[in-house]
Amino acid sequence: MNIVAYGGGTNSTALLIECYKRNIPVDLILFADTGGERPETYEYVDMFSRWLVERGMPKIITVYRVNRLGERRALEADCLDGDMLPSIAYGYKSCSIKYKADPQNKYCNNHQFCREIWDKGDKVAKFIGYDADESHRAHISEDGKYLYRYPLVEWDMGRDECVDTICKAGLPQPGKSSCFFCPSMKSHEIRRMAITNPDLMKRALEMEANAQANLTSVKGLGRNWKWADLLATADMFEDEFLDIVDQACGCYDG
Repeated sequence: MNIVAYGGGTNSTALLIECYKRNIPVDLILFADTGGERPETYEYVDMFSRWLVERGMPKIITVYRVNRLGERRALEADCLDGDMLPSIAYGYKSCSIKYKADPQNKYCNNHQFCREIWDKGDKVAKFIGYDADESHRAHISEDGKYLYRYPLVEWDMGRDECVDTICKAGLPQPGKSSCFFCPSMKSHEIRRMAITNPDLMKRALEMEANAQANLTSVKGLGRNWKWADLLATADMFEDEFLDIVDQACGCYDG
């Protein structure tokens, strides 16, 4: 059984297109939703799922983190409730584990075909979308349940080749897939989002402001700097965008 962990970005999109072109069977495609993806990512996942189904591939199944009562838990809500930032701001990667890997593993743990394979003592193949330019990340080969494969590395497809595959399929490029409040975002991406999605930026700044009382060495979503400071000093912003910063950052001292 072949499972693809779909991230909604360039690499995993190219991986699935190539599986279709190369007649490589795919049995299950899982997209783990943190609840904080950008609107364009959700739109792309829906569009690409339809594209796959039209060609006889499985639809993309969305999974997400739930609590013990079965209630959905989004990363943004958990950060606000805990007066904290996403774990990557503190140098950890538990976001990916809790909101990406765990929901996918839980879904597979309850999937009939996966269970049948494991009951026979076999393993499920999980395709991961690391490309040839980042082959150093493709270091896990297997564990108790899965055989991990990195098809883009096997096919020697780097980022440029992935972009080309999507283009030749007649599809738009998906762009970067990440939470709208991800501390790994670059300065130009933060500034752009303030213009294109001011409502999302306001929510991100509210999260940053909400966590201030519990921060010590970390300054904000930029780790050693605040997104609010970056936006407040950007020459490119009109008054309306500075108003967004002011409204979201009312609890900052000064």
